[in-house]
Amino acid sequence: MRKLKLLLLTLLLTAIPNFLWAYTKDQIVSFDNEQTHYQVIQPDGTSGVQPTLRFLSTKNAGPLVIPETIGDNKGVTFTVVEVGSKGGYTSKKVTSVTLPNTIKELGINCFSGATKLDSINIPASVEKINPIAFGDLRTVPVFTVDPANSHFSSDANGVLYSNDKTKLWNVPTAIATKIGSDTYNVDPNVTEINRGAFPAHAELKKIVLPAGLQKVDQVYPPIATTNTLLEFEIAESNPTFKVDGGVLFDKTKKELVCYPRAKADTDYKVPDEFTSIGQYGIMNTDNITSLDLNKVVKTTSNSVYGAKKLQTITIPTGLKKDGLKEGAIVACDKINEYKVADDNPDFVAVDGVVFNKEKDKLFLYPPSKAGVTYAIPETVKEIAAQSFQAANNLTSITIPKAVEKVGTAAFRNMPNLETVTFEKPSSTTTLEQAAFRGCEKLKTVTLPATITELNDVFNGCKELETVTMPADSKLKTIKPNVFTTNKKLKTFKFEGNCDLETIEENAFANAESLESFNMPKSVTNIKRNAFSGCKKLATVTFDPEAVIAEIGEGAFADCGLHGISIPKNVTKIAKEAFRKCKDLKKIEVTKATTDIDPLAFQYCENLTDINVEKENTKYSSVDGYLLSHDKKELILFPPGKANSKFTLLPPSIETIGENSFFNCEKLTNVTIPNKVKSIGKRAFGLCKKLKVITFLCDDMIPAANINTAQNEMSFDDGTQAGDMFKNITINVRKELVNKYKDEDFYKKFKGGIKESFTIGTEEYIAMSEESVNMLSTKREDHTFVLPTSIEHNGKKYGVNLIGDYAFQHVTAKVKEVVVKKDVSYIGANAFITSDAANPVQSIFFIESAPTDEMLSTTRFELDETGTNYNEFAKTTKIYVKKSALKTYKKVWNKQVYDLTAHAYKTSEFNFIDQLDYKIPGVSIKNKYGTFAREFDVDFSDYYNEKHHSAVAAFVASTKILDGKGDYGTATKHVQMTSVDKNDGYTGSYSYVPAYTGVLLKVLDKEATDADFYYTIGEQDQQVYHVTNNVMTGVTVNPITSLTATTTDPIYVMQGGTFHKAESNINNFPIHKAYMKFSALPAGTRVVFDFDDTTTGIESIESIDTGSSNRAADVYYNLQDQRISKPQQAGLYILNGAKVIIK
Repeated sequence: MRKLKLLLLTLLLTAIPNFLWAYTKDQIVSFDNEQTHYQVIQPDGTSGVQPTLRFLSTKNAGPLVIPETIGDNKGVTFTVVEVGSKGGYTSKKVTSVTLPNTIKELGINCFSGATKLDSINIPASVEKINPIAFGDLRTVPVFTVDPANSHFSSDANGVLYSNDKTKLWNVPTAIATKIGSDTYNVDPNVTEINRGAFPAHAELKKIVLPAGLQKVDQVYPPIATTNTLLEFEIAESNPTFKVDGGVLFDKTKKELVCYPRAKADTDYKVPDEFTSIGQYGIMNTDNITSLDLNKVVKTTSNSVYGAKKLQTITIPTGLKKDGLKEGAIVACDKINEYKVADDNPDFVAVDGVVFNKEKDKLFLYPPSKAGVTYAIPETVKEIAAQSFQAANNLTSITIPKAVEKVGTAAFRNMPNLETVTFEKPSSTTTLEQAAFRGCEKLKTVTLPATITELNDVFNGCKELETVTMPADSKLKTIKPNVFTTNKKLKTFKFEGNCDLETIEENAFANAESLESFNMPKSVTNIKRNAFSGCKKLATVTFDPEAVIAEIGEGAFADCGLHGISIPKNVTKIAKEAFRKCKDLKKIEVTKATTDIDPLAFQYCENLTDINVEKENTKYSSVDGYLLSHDKKELILFPPGKANSKFTLLPPSIETIGENSFFNCEKLTNVTIPNKVKSIGKRAFGLCKKLKVITFLCDDMIPAANINTAQNEMSFDDGTQAGDMFKNITINVRKELVNKYKDEDFYKKFKGGIKESFTIGTEEYIAMSEESVNMLSTKREDHTFVLPTSIEHNGKKYGVNLIGDYAFQHVTAKVKEVVVKKDVSYIGANAFITSDAANPVQSIFFIESAPTDEMLSTTRFELDETGTNYNEFAKTTKIYVKKSALKTYKKVWNKQVYDLTAHAYKTSEFNFIDQLDYKIPGVSIKNKYGTFAREFDVDFSDYYNEKHHSAVAAFVASTKILDGKGDYGTATKHVQMTSVDKNDGYTGSYSYVPAYTGVLLKVLDKEATDADFYYTIGEQDQQVYHVTNNVMTGVTVNPITSLTATTTDPIYVMQGGTFHKAESNINNFPIHKAYMKFSALPAGTRVVFDFDDTTTGIESIESIDTGSSNRAADVYYNLQDQRISKPQQAGLYILNGAKVIIK
């Protein structure tokens, strides 16, 4: 038997997660169906470094126990070393927390949103606690610190301290209950108090500070945010701090430190001896309506913040430009007018708005000032930080062209602001952080062309939909996290040229409504997770001359991309760059790209094509599969090619690369081609649904060439992830089955080792639980109709593949092959016979929608090898449906790439000139003929094209009727009706269903033309069951001996007339038909009536029956007189049939 030199099969590939490099820094992950979330700190993949996580949140209710380690069930085990937070991730229902002894750090706003968190332990491992680690809790828990912890401690009341108790970190919300009092005495050892130490709901009224207190944190939040707090108390001997009227002051700085929120005074005047107010010194007070700054000459940002009832405030004479800091008075909702002392040398109030004396800097805008718009004066060049923060009434802002700088949080938390416009030409070069933060109704912003950097200015703008960059923008950098909270952002558009160079980490991450992005030509770097989570981002368009060189880790992860063309200068695509892009179908890779991380397209479940330019020196692609340049190693497998019937790989590969099928969720079967000698690390790891592997290798892959080591195993054995072996059956060639059965590795496959098998004259091998490959045939049919399905061991399989060299052993007896719609793939040299002198003459394809994947040579570009692997001999005619011919010629038109010419050219092995839809072979010379075929046939096209030689197909009732026909004296006749009236295709009398014998009649002339043809029928969506038919077709093979007797005769067409045969007929031809009736009464003569015509077709000429005992002919003249034999020309009746003797 000729050994197969090349196995040419379909390739089904999956986006490959790399077992060792499966995660990116800051990636948010869940291992319990999205109930609990973590953030990756240290990704896996760095040798010797343990992968680590940060706990973020849980949706579960009740006690929370955070594990020390957590596995992903994919071979990676993380250690949980931190607790932190991220916007949108909350733990609202947690009631207690148990931390593992692996936690080293508690970050900002741990367990965010928890409303009833009662207790938490601090294990010995914790080294760092952020000052506002518990700043987003409704109730701060009772703390229990492990005595072995060298950094922190706790007391009997659950208060958290530094290890030596010199710093007070946090007091639990339940402290009043714990101590049984609303007055709390701070431990006398405390010398420093952390910001936010006393929580909002602690129900304390008085806090007694220790005499030795040396320092309190004066940033957000202040040391006490307690809503019920009326007063502080401290010993007069304290050298640093003083309490005056319940308010805490710093004597050394002459500064107001903390004003108790519930203090009853409505009018408050800063005492004469204090000239400064610290950050958040007066914050969220309940009762102050009037504030006299008195002798204050110095403020900081947020010195007075959120005073709920404050209505009037005057900037005193002594508060000058070096003392009044930007954002000193913020978010006091009731203020509708600011006032400035007349003799203040540096500031002025205009309509309640505070400016510097030159009026080129706007300092303070009253939050409750009337009006939905405000005309910023044209003189203004700078808008101070927080100047408009919490302005309630404004709905739109127009920033004059003279403004050069917009300060931090300048327009923050404006509840009704909808649009922002920078007048053109704008002078604004600086737009500082949080400028529009928290403007929840802001929808549209046109930014100035003059800014060079865009930072986190839109955080919390929930309704933001459109951001526009004007033409000739100078923007160079979009900073991290700019649009991560803007879930409704649909459009970020450039109206013209832009200098943008860098889009930094997470810049557009989770902007899930963003629909498209036109990348400026100047962009050089798209960093980690830049567009991650943009679920509706369907298109990203790069300029043809884009200079970008690298697409960063996770840059477009979890996007809605349908396809993308990698710019021509990109050299690197980092890991997970397109992770989980479920709509991504096609990637175009240029010749410049020489570094594609194996995880670049992880979880892209519908990706079918990774197409590499032919001149790429590192990679190549075949049918969309990413291969090494020499096409010997499979690198990336597009998972969208997975199907349940068969998964075939390029015939050129010798190595199945590392992680090439890793975690392919749709993979149920795979066929290993004949050249493969090794399977790489984690190649099939986590392919949980894989059930069938078919090895078509020339020789068994040695077990030593298949990885089995921990963290590297090609197939999971159950020790680190699920046991794959228990679900997999392997199929092998029968000549190799004993080698497989003797190898311990292959014995692990619990589904068993099954060999190829023979049914009739065909050898098959299972490709899946649904499909088989016909490896070879020894069929001798004249017309071989490829089986569409077979049964084996009680299971039905579809015959969907024709193997390489499948017809090499057929003889000259096989003239034709009929390929039904079920065949999806045809291997190399499939229809080439060993006997070159007797090739298959004709092949009929019934498929209406061909693809280039149907043929090995087009699918796998085999012509580029320079060897002729054509599926068909040069002399074989290939017939297809007329409607599909154009498509066949398009998808089977073989092109090869000419590296010298840098262009495609027609392959020397192209065969599309062998394709046709006009099938010859039917020649009617005397009006009538018979016909049958193995597939539906249509005779109408010739007439439709040339308007003559109309052919109709007739069948006859099996019921013999009494009475004369349309001619002669017979007492019986048969009504002949066209096939469309007998359950054939109702649209045409020229349409002949498969395997249906018919009588053909040329309606408009005596004979068909010399170039007459028919076509494959196009109405084959159903199987027709023609009724009342006495015509029997002969298909597949001619009949060697057709049985006929005097009591059971048949009628055979010759020379345009039927002959009655009463003895066996030798070698009845294929694709013809004969007529046969039920038994007739002795001596009965029958004539034929053709619909509404009167055409007699009965014949008298003899048939070569191979016998000399035919009954004698009986002649009558038209006077019904019997004669021995006509002696002259004329019209006679022979054996009941009307004939003309010439």
